Amino acid sequence: MNRKEKIFQAVCELCITFPNGLTTEQIALYTNIARPNVSNYLNQFIKENKIVKSGTRPVLYSIKKENLKTIHQSANLPVHDVQKEPFQYFLGYNGSIKKQINQAKAAVMYPPHGLHTLLTGDTGVGKSLFASLMYNYAVYQNALDKNSPFIVFNCADYASNPQLLVSHIFGHVKGAFTGATRDKFGLLSEADGGMLFLDEVHRLPPEGQEMIFYFMDTGTYGLLGETQRSRKAQILLICATTEEPNSTLLSTFLRRIPIKINIPNLAERSPGDQVDLLKYLLEIEARKINCAITIDTDSAKAIIGSSFSGNVGKLKSTIQSVCAHFFIEDNNPNQL
Repeated sequence: MNRKEKIFQAVCELCITFPNGLTTEQIALYTNIARPNVSNYLNQFIKENKIVKSGTRPVLYSIKKENLKTIHQSANLPVHDVQKEPFQYFLGYNGSIKKQINQAKAAVMYPPHGLHTLLTGDTGVGKSLFASLMYNYAVYQNALDKNSPFIVFNCADYASNPQLLVSHIFGHVKGAFTGATRDKFGLLSEADGGMLFLDEVHRLPPEGQEMIFYFMDTGTYGLLGETQRSRKAQILLICATTEEPNSTLLSTFLRRIPIKINIPNLAERSPGDQVDLLKYLLEIEARKINCAITIDTDSAKAIIGSSFSGNVGKLKSTIQSVCAHFFIEDNNPNQL
């Protein structure tokens, strides 16, 4: 499967969870493909009349409405499930992860504009998906307008240049640092009126954390190089980290975040959750290769057990590896 096919498949799969559309960032995170490449292929799909895009900011991409019904039927989902509560798409929503979901709902709905939230957990546990569902839930409950922005930013992308990292979030004025040849607004400006998801927030330098907590306190900020913090924005901040917060984040920063939600790793989830996730990923793989897949109990346990270290990402790659092996070895390509 080439990158173009992988991205289109991702749009089809994610439209089951996000029927209102997906941002380029969400698709890039899901496929682990660089954002510019994802954007390029999305534009190709639009020209090929495979997907549509919204006129909102950020731009949302989705499968054409006439094809949504087919996608949901292929996933064995009733069409009316498209409108169900967003968190119901998160594995364990009514069981092992119910507490975390209730925390997230409280954070989103708390008057007047919600409560800033920190998501913790290992790589691959679903923090990015969880943040997306928080945004979708806010829209679902009319706490946010459906056209309000949901901006995703991974602080690790600029971790080698702390000044550029802070500039990307806050913006800068011309001459603020070497290479700043013009004024530039940052993510706080883009996310005004919506939600900003800062992944790998522990990569923020201490001065960047201080600037963020000042913004959380006052709702005001300044571009790098400005002498006054007179700019205003109304933003619900969702931060995420794979590290121990108390050892990587300033205590003054942590105190400004009232809601802290830990997403458990695969090994900590209930056996029922583990099996449900395995079934879900097998269904996706079966649709992708157009082949029925059956699995016995011992094999299921072995696949799940070997994937604990890498969580969902490792489980997905293990399934693909096993399916690829039997796809070549089996004499019946329609049944694995």
